[in-house]
Formats: sequence, C-alpha cells, structure tokens
Amino acid sequence: MSGSDEALHGDIDAGWVLPPPAPRVAVHTRSIVCRGFRREDGLMDIEGRFIDTRPFEYDSDWRGRCAAGAALHHMQLRLTLDDKRIIRDLVSAMPATPDTGCKEVNPNFRRLIGASVGKGFRQVLQERLGGVEGCTHVSALLTAMAAAAMQTFSSNLHAPRKPGEAEPVRIFNLDALLNTCYSYREGSPMVLKRRQR
Repeated sequence: MSGSDEALHGDIDAGWVLPPPAPRVAVHTRSIVCRGFRREDGLMDIEGRFIDTRPFEYDSDWRGRCAAGAALHHMQLRLTLDDKRIIRDLVSAMPATPDTGCKEVNPNFRRLIGASVGKGFRQVLQERLGGVEGCTHVSALLTAMAAAAMQTFSSNLHAPRKPGEAEPVRIFNLDALLNTCYSYREGSPMVLKRRQR
C-alpha cells in the first residue's frame, strides 16, 4: 500500500442510521480521519486529518470571503511509531487555519517525539503542548490518533504479509483494558472469555 492509498470502510458504511431528526438546517461539519500504515522498515505511520467546514459562504476577519465548504480548520499529522508505540517522528501541516499565525505552532508538535501513545498520553500532551504551547484542534486530533494507533497495531496482526516477511509480535494486555469501558468491565462476558485464553 503506497502512502496515497487509503483503506476505506467500504460497503459496510450504511451512512447515518440514527432515528430521523427534527426539522433542521446544516451549519457545521467536523471531520477527523485517522489511518494506519505498516512501513517496510517495520515502523508504523499513523496519519490524521482534522477539518471543519461550513456549508455556506461567510466572512472571516483574517481571510475575507470564504466559499461554502471551504475549510475553516484543516490540520494534518503523521506520527511514526516503533513497536513499543513510541513516537519516533512527527510531521505536521496546516493547510487552512482561521489566522495565519496558527501555523507558527507547528514546530512545537515535535516535542512529542519520544513519547508513548499508550497510557498517559493525554497527560504528556497537556504537559508538552498545553495552553499557548499547542493547538486545541491538533490536541483533539492527536487524542484520536493515539486511539487509532492502538487499533492499527491490532489490525496489523491480521494484515496480509509478503512471502518471507516476519510475523508481528502479538501483544494483548487485558489488564490495560480492564474497566476502561462497559464491555471490558470486570466480570463481563468479554473479560471472562479473554481470561480463559
């Protein structure tokens, strides 16, 4: 899979399946997309994109007249992780921001190099990029990317391999997931089944 290939949800995405809403008018769309890749060197890339749009024309104090659907926020990140889920590299871009000064914070994101995206990542994010040192939108994106990284490592266990390519190390830590959500509550059917393995 090349860097431009994107694994899609395919035909399992039935769109919105919520009950019909009350009469309404669309005013905002926020999209956060995360995708994971296994690199040939054994590292993993997690890419994230954060976009806010408005479905109508509007005036911006900094950018003037903005077209319907134009990005108010558009931030992108790529985290490169090793097999211990440590950030080995990070690149970022901000194609669209409300203010041109927003882009000046881009170099700060590299402060996360060396951090783990595992347990405690939100605290590290706050310590290194909290307040005026970071960007609230990029922090939201990084939080989503850290969760996507966990799923990427899990998905990688099932991904096809080239002939002769090493199998991934299988790591599953039930204790790390215990009581983090309803399904992983102590004594749940899922936890009991996992404990039997």
